[in-house]
Amino acid sequence: MKNFKIKPTVVFDTTIQEYFATLTSKSVFVVADPMMEKLGIVDQIKKSLDSRHIPVTVFSEITPDPKVETIAKGLAIMNGIQPEHLVAIGGGSAIDAAKGILLGNYKLSTDYEAPILIAIPSTSGTGSEVTSFTVITNGEEKTAFVDERLIPNIALLDVELVKSVPVSVTIDTGMDVLTHAIEAYVSTDANSFTDALAEKAVQMVFENLPKLYRDPNDSTARRLMHDASTMAGMAFTNASLGINHSIAHAIGGVFHLSHGRINAVIMARVIQYNASGCQQAAARYQRLAKLIGLPAQDAMSGVAELCLAIQVLNQEFCLPTNFREFGVEEAAFVEKADQIAYTALADACTLTNPRKPDHESLKDLYLSMG
Repeated sequence: MKNFKIKPTVVFDTTIQEYFATLTSKSVFVVADPMMEKLGIVDQIKKSLDSRHIPVTVFSEITPDPKVETIAKGLAIMNGIQPEHLVAIGGGSAIDAAKGILLGNYKLSTDYEAPILIAIPSTSGTGSEVTSFTVITNGEEKTAFVDERLIPNIALLDVELVKSVPVSVTIDTGMDVLTHAIEAYVSTDANSFTDALAEKAVQMVFENLPKLYRDPNDSTARRLMHDASTMAGMAFTNASLGINHSIAHAIGGVFHLSHGRINAVIMARVIQYNASGCQQAAARYQRLAKLIGLPAQDAMSGVAELCLAIQVLNQEFCLPTNFREFGVEEAAFVEKADQIAYTALADACTLTNPRKPDHESLKDLYLSMG
């Protein structure tokens, strides 16, 4: 049975100050990216709540790829204060950490009713503000957890938070948006509702991400990329993803590289792999190629043109073409091949990939990127 979940209330064209000036709550627990504290954004939330005597506690010990130790510490704090609202503000790591804390609370089966989750993204990339996914790191392994209870209640899209994001982060997260949309579109769980969101997100990325690269102050492109990120998130939380993300999770857990950048490097190879073994996937890639204005006269032409369009983006954005350009030594890269393949095969995203891989095919795909 297929379904389409639309739980989050998406609040847009609204600033943080405007939103928190109207929030009523018994108490609030804020899980924040340290940069949000440094920039004074967290203070804006605290001042608004303090002025109305709403108790607020801040946990900002968040690092990229949140670790189980961080989750455990945050969970202990949250269960100690038992807030009515949990506010996650920052990039994907902050929102993933907040979701991990929620997941830990559910697993403890305490009498404390889970708080209302408000997710406020400070980058246009993960879509975590509207998804049931969280990715947690344990040692060298990044694990994707999927649970409908992790879908935020509120997604607050304040475009002011992304206006000063560095160009490199804008590109990395923007390419993650593109990967989300393309993988959701060819997922075995795709449907008409996810298709509409994924198609629009793909078009918006191709139209607006190059504009932001050339002019980071293009406010319209900023807003549209922020919207595209959320749309792609809504698509993949319903349709899930594929091996592009499975491999990226595995590589990120071992080499600690930018998730969006990993996705960008491997995207064209994954598309070629899927299309060569699944006619339906090839036809859907052809459709995406047409949507971005390419001829795509037949399925395989469409696949080739879509891959070329992605490679052109990567080249324009000066992204690496292989993992040697990331600075990963060849010996270390090859040594991890089996581990990466096993981890990717077990990843939840692999279940909905249009072509069913095995260990060897994932290993070969990984090694082709060295």
